[in-house]
Amino acid sequence: MTPMTAPPPPAHVPSRMLSARVWAAPAAAFAAFGGLVRWRVIHNAIGGGIGAIIGVIFGLLAVHLLVMILRLANSKTDRDRISRAAGTGLLLLLPFAALALVAELLLGWNASQAFASTALVAACGAAGAEVGRRGGAGLRSVLVPAVSAFLLSTAWVLLSVLAGRFWS
Repeated sequence: MTPMTAPPPPAHVPSRMLSARVWAAPAAAFAAFGGLVRWRVIHNAIGGGIGAIIGVIFGLLAVHLLVMILRLANSKTDRDRISRAAGTGLLLLLPFAALALVAELLLGWNASQAFASTALVAACGAAGAEVGRRGGAGLRSVLVPAVSAFLLSTAWVLLSVLAGRFWS
């Protein structure tokens, strides 16, 4: 009689969807940024709520776009490894969102756009550096997120200006 052995652990099946770890921080940060932009224009909770919803949608689209571009630029690296690295880098959005909330609500500064743009550039750069650190293609892991950050930052500023102009 052969001794009983435990079955091998199931192999990890990579998911095509991004995990909550990757998208939760950008969604929360852009909810804050969007809410602040609309709050400044309308000065009420409904405007802030609409801005937060727009911010969450933009944040989720930005995350998916960044991860997709990083996966294309690093096709030889494991997709889940890239997603986890991008999620780690995108955590850098949260301190900027907290600073924007303090600056806007407590100090009365009108600086949420500056914090949002800086947060995007810093977080995309950190995501690219993290992908490169975890085995991605060296220079592509840094240059591709830098260009993406510039485009996303420009898109966010234009979207918020349009939101203030047409929805006030």
